[in-house]
Amino acid sequence: MIKATICLMFFVLVGCSTDMLSLSPKTSLGELQAFDTKDRVIGQVNGMYASMKSGNYLGGRFQVYNDVRADNFLPKSTNGVTNYQTWNHSVITSTNEVINLWGAVYAAVNAINIFLEGLDSNWKAGTLTGKITDAEYSQFKSEALTLRAICYFDLLMLYAQPYNKDNGASPGVPLRLKANKTGEENDLARSKVSEVYTQILADLNAAEPLAIDKYTTNLLNTTRIHKNTIIAFKTRVYLHKGDFTAAQTEGAKIVSATAPYGAATGVPIGLNATFAGIWATPYTTKESVFSMPFTDTNLPGTQNSLAWYNNPSSNEAYYLTTTPGSTFSQMDATDARKMLFSTGTVSGTTVYFCGKYPSFTIQSDYAPIIRYSEVMLNYAEAIVRGGNAVTQKAVDLLNAVRTRSFPTGVYTLASFSTVKAFLDAMLLERSIEFLGEGLRNMDLMRTYSTIPAKSGTSAGSVSAIAPGTPTYIWPIPSSELDINKLMTGN
Repeated sequence: MIKATICLMFFVLVGCSTDMLSLSPKTSLGELQAFDTKDRVIGQVNGMYASMKSGNYLGGRFQVYNDVRADNFLPKSTNGVTNYQTWNHSVITSTNEVINLWGAVYAAVNAINIFLEGLDSNWKAGTLTGKITDAEYSQFKSEALTLRAICYFDLLMLYAQPYNKDNGASPGVPLRLKANKTGEENDLARSKVSEVYTQILADLNAAEPLAIDKYTTNLLNTTRIHKNTIIAFKTRVYLHKGDFTAAQTEGAKIVSATAPYGAATGVPIGLNATFAGIWATPYTTKESVFSMPFTDTNLPGTQNSLAWYNNPSSNEAYYLTTTPGSTFSQMDATDARKMLFSTGTVSGTTVYFCGKYPSFTIQSDYAPIIRYSEVMLNYAEAIVRGGNAVTQKAVDLLNAVRTRSFPTGVYTLASFSTVKAFLDAMLLERSIEFLGEGLRNMDLMRTYSTIPAKSGTSAGSVSAIAPGTPTYIWPIPSSELDINKLMTGN
């Protein structure tokens, strides 16, 4: 892991190659020069984002792992390189995806920590005077803190028990908050899940007042952290933590009280007029709160992109479960989200694929991290869970998302005789809305629900995975267990 993290520190300045074995000279060069011009500071900011959008992480793989672990997708292929073990819950400590995701996320964390330490030390020493402004210092710091929070949240989603299991008392992940430039600091014990959430929220709450209100282009507003990005992500974090009062507080900051419910300040995020428009170039609608961008010269890599796993042209794509009771089977034929699906053939049978990522030839679709529709649904769910009652406001927010694509599917208060009926409808709506975006497994985990069984494919059937069973979460990778003497497994 150390070689990868050191490499990430320098790829903006000096490049990175697999034969860069002499780390000390490169580290010294980087520390001396990394902050000597504004362009190099900005280069490091861009480098943090580049590490986040690795194909092994938010460039595609993280979203796919969370999709195929759950119940909506079936594999065309049993190729172990393309997540088959994740789909059938047979990953072990040495499985590629278990090792590669962990390494990619911690590499991003280390790149962020290196930047944060360098930014703060140079700022305090006055060596950045005349190079960046006070506002730029605050902005860059807010971006780094937010990206680190996202990294730690994402690690919890696969490698730790949900907060809801025991109020966060289970082992989480090591909290690496200092730059690691040698192998001397590899040994670090796991923090509790609750402690990791505390750090995530500390980073986000520190970042929010420092953050820029908005950028000058839609591209930057979609692909860089701003104040409303941070608030939006906090609605997700608090919902997972079960702090529904805080989730409502954050939601109320950016979800206006009346339709169309868009943000009144900062970047004017809100629902896009059409569902299909979100997934078309230039991928920068007001609904795309935060996405990882790609172009034909900057791609997530072979067998990593979201198009690779969701397009019928791919031999290793995953298609949709259509059996009775599945998310697909519960969608109305007139729902625009269902009409976005594409079709293909598997073993002579017509099957359906998520149509959100059509750029298979180039594979330059943006990778979504959080959309405004999720913020609205997070807010609505927090209202109902927090008050243990279905309210008109919660129904209105749910309807706003639902009827954008399914105009005749309007709910009323009378549609829900119990809180459970509303929550069941909410979880189904989320499963429909976010197909192919990696939220389904996260929703199952945060509610401490059974991961449903999967069948109907030549790749075999998979039994349901109940909470508390060994395969409910991923194992800690052997790569970490081998180098970290204080690490314990799952």
